[in-house]
Amino acid sequence: MQRLLLIGGLDPSGGAGVTLDAAVASLHGLQPLPVAALLTVQSQRGFVEAKAVDEGFLRAQIDAVLADGPVHAVKLGLLVEPELAAFVADVVEALPAHVPLVVDPVLSATTGGLAPSAELLQIYRERLGPRAALLTPNLPELALLWQGDPQRALDDGAGAVLVKGGHGEGMQSEDVLWNRSGQHRSRRPRLDIGLVRGTGCALATAVAARLVRGADLEQACVQAGE
Repeated sequence: MQRLLLIGGLDPSGGAGVTLDAAVASLHGLQPLPVAALLTVQSQRGFVEAKAVDEGFLRAQIDAVLADGPVHAVKLGLLVEPELAAFVADVVEALPAHVPLVVDPVLSATTGGLAPSAELLQIYRERLGPRAALLTPNLPELALLWQGDPQRALDDGAGAVLVKGGHGEGMQSEDVLWNRSGQHRSRRPRLDIGLVRGTGCALATAVAARLVRGADLEQACVQAGE
């Protein structure tokens, strides 16, 4: 069975993070490998706090997973702390170059409670972004990281950028895939259902899963969005 490595926060309420990632990977017929880089306190009512796992323990988790066999893709989620992000960058840089990396640069929680540091933003720009086959920022994250311009991320070395339109306005929500061949747009009706947690986690994991299953990047992004 193809294996998808998932590194991010553990959500005890099951609504986001590697908890949700594992469910999405399983729905796509992959073996999920959920590695908890952070423990979080959160629920439908809000995000309270996150604590990074000890680096040695995190390394032991990843080493145990890799000892079982190769991974076919990697998806990164919540990292929060610069030191943790730098450690994870070391991990993914050591993986074979053909293993696609999907990076969801989580800089805030839907229910609030997170604020990124300048050091964390720098690691996304200089280390995680350039290794990524795909970045999946929402509009606020894109503004913080690349001044709202996905071309800056491509110039920094990212393979592609999927700009998510959920934070936009209008009757239609538009996602735009930016890559070396241009821009590819997909639209769907914007649903007025209030705050929904975990949508970014699910989307990025679904893209990674579809890449593993053989879809090209544009297909993977459209199908994952649907």
